[in-house]
Amino acid sequence: PTQLVCQALIKNSSLRLLSLEGWTFRIEEEGSLPVFLAFLQATSIRDLVLANCRLHMAIHDGRLSRLGRHDDSVAELLTFLPHFVCPNIVFLRLGGFQVTVNDRVALRGPHLLPFLRGFTHLSDLDLSMEKCSVGSNNSPLIIDDKTLVTFFQTLSMHFRTLQSLKMSYWRVSLEECEKTLKTIGRYLKTCSLSYIKTNGLVVTDNVHRSSLEHLFLQTTVSSLSLLTWLSIVGVSLTPGQAAGFGKCIRERFPGTMLELSAKDIGNEAVKSLIASLEEGGKIEVLYLGGPSCNLRILRILKNQKLRGKFRRFTSLKE
Repeated sequence: PTQLVCQALIKNSSLRLLSLEGWTFRIEEEGSLPVFLAFLQATSIRDLVLANCRLHMAIHDGRLSRLGRHDDSVAELLTFLPHFVCPNIVFLRLGGFQVTVNDRVALRGPHLLPFLRGFTHLSDLDLSMEKCSVGSNNSPLIIDDKTLVTFFQTLSMHFRTLQSLKMSYWRVSLEECEKTLKTIGRYLKTCSLSYIKTNGLVVTDNVHRSSLEHLFLQTTVSSLSLLTWLSIVGVSLTPGQAAGFGKCIRERFPGTMLELSAKDIGNEAVKSLIASLEEGGKIEVLYLGGPSCNLRILRILKNQKLRGKFRRFTSLKE
């Protein structure tokens, strides 16, 4: 059935949007993979939605039968993936998408990125994880230093045209926080990201068990020169962490305007954030409202302060 679906989609040259959200695919024959890749290379689809899909690879014969038996399934799978180019898909929604190889969950979230290098014109990419809840059957993926660094390295090398990245509900645990974030910041400087969604992000220090979400956010805003929107809905910040984040935006954000979605980070945290941003009179904060508690952060340029004085001087001269 998977091969038949792919072959039918290849023949449809007028399709621009395809949503298969929540579908489950099962591949049992090695020959299905080339058919799927042929679909990606030939498709005219611009927006592909595979959110919350499950791809089960249950191949017990041939080269792929060994997949999933070893610890490093990502590297193992990459060796079997033929080169492909998909130039037409611009929007790729993979939030909650999972690949299971021979009954073992192998790929989700950041681990998917190396397999997407053939999507040469991606503008919007969603690699959000599922929101873990009490009683959920899926164990959360804990992202370590190596995985996080590899992700942003791949992003900077192969996805420089990407403008929007969604990485909600990632759970990150770092052992060498300072070194890792410094490396990530260096990779982010070469990216073209203007929109980042980090709703429900959790970042902890694996050694001291302290929360580090504010440091990750500071690395993001200080490294991306084109950033215009950052969503931190549900990210837990103390008033002190929020104040530090605000100071970082005030002093190190390279842009002049940033919209921030700050719902459910805590009332005191929002107050501390705004107070820190407005300290010194160099930043103006506008409350836009909306369901995500949107704030517009504007840097007050020196010529804006002088503009009023210049106008008064000109009128007197006339």
